[in-house]
Amino acid sequence: MRHAENRQRLRRMGISGALVAILLVVVAIAFVGIAVAVMSGYLGTASVKTDVMIEKLDLVAKGQSVVVVRNTGNVRINGITAKLVCDQSSPTPPTFPLGGGGTGTTTATASAGLDPGKTISVTWDAGNLIPGETCRLTIEATAANGATAAASASAVVRP
Repeated sequence: MRHAENRQRLRRMGISGALVAILLVVVAIAFVGIAVAVMSGYLGTASVKTDVMIEKLDLVAKGQSVVVVRNTGNVRINGITAKLVCDQSSPTPPTFPLGGGGTGTTTATASAGLDPGKTISVTWDAGNLIPGETCRLTIEATAANGATAAASASAVVRP
């Protein structure tokens, strides 16, 4: 008899079995969602990405041209080679002094390479440019892990 009274009192104070089941399912789904978010976040930050971007290309027919390149990956860039192709002329491409050699003004430490998130700015006399022509700069970056990445940009030569 005492047992039956306790059961009725618990039934009045407690929640139904169906509601408990629904709450358990919601909590389980929430834990799975959190686990997936944590795992994908860890996997995303653990990946290696080699990437560069040409932020600025300013070509001047008579004077100093400027190119700014940013390391948008998460691996240090040890070398950049450039090729400059124009519609009418044969200009000199820029040299990026990442390994301690070459010419140009840089915001990166010349012997250290280009760290992730950093930029390098190079000024050079491209020579033989004709005002109004379109030129395309293509660069290939070699990362510390041996991977390569390429980027290109085009600009119209100004006087």
